Amino acid sequence: MVNEHRRSVVLQERMETLFKKAEELSVLCDVEIGIIVFSPDKKNAVYEWPSRDKFKQLLMRYLDKPLVERLKKLTTNEMFLMKEMDAKMKIIEQQKTEEKEMEQLFSQLYLGEKTVFDLDKRQLIGVRNLAIKAKEKAVKRRIQLKLQDQRLSSPINRIQLRVAPLNVQDERLQLPVEDPLALRLAPLNVQDQRLQLPVDDPLALRLAPPEN
Repeated sequence: MVNEHRRSVVLQERMETLFKKAEELSVLCDVEIGIIVFSPDKKNAVYEWPSRDKFKQLLMRYLDKPLVERLKKLTTNEMFLMKEMDAKMKIIEQQKTEEKEMEQLFSQLYLGEKTVFDLDKRQLIGVRNLAIKAKEKAVKRRIQLKLQDQRLSSPINRIQLRVAPLNVQDERLQLPVEDPLALRLAPLNVQDQRLQLPVDDPLALRLAPPEN
């Protein structure tokens, strides 16, 4: 925020919200919490909660403990994110394993190797969810195929074709001779000297009507 006054107001509002949440957490979990906020404001550079004296007492009691004990339950932001990511990965792996199990059970039910009476509650719910997903995929696939058929069966009315009769001289079809890749189109029953491209051009293409 460029406006210093607005930035100071927002900081004060956010700190009040933070201190309120810290007080609720302290009461609910019966823990001691101390917060210190460094502000760019020169007048009030540091904010302590719940108060400066209580924060200093809490900090000194924490520093008096041995380093090993302090680090025992220390959690940094990186450590917290790594734990969260590991927990999410475990959940994903469990879901994949369960999906494979449900696919195998679904196949056994389809082949008649098992019946629904052989499954427990968890397996029944998993097979039902798998069947619902398979049905949704089939419906989506059927809609896609229907749209493709509609596109293929629709008339070609967006492509404009220019067709000229072979026995009519059309100057618009004549390309410049200087272009080595030029291709001249002319009636097949008319002798036209302009069809002869230079012989020394390696890319020249000679087109002439067949002799009668």
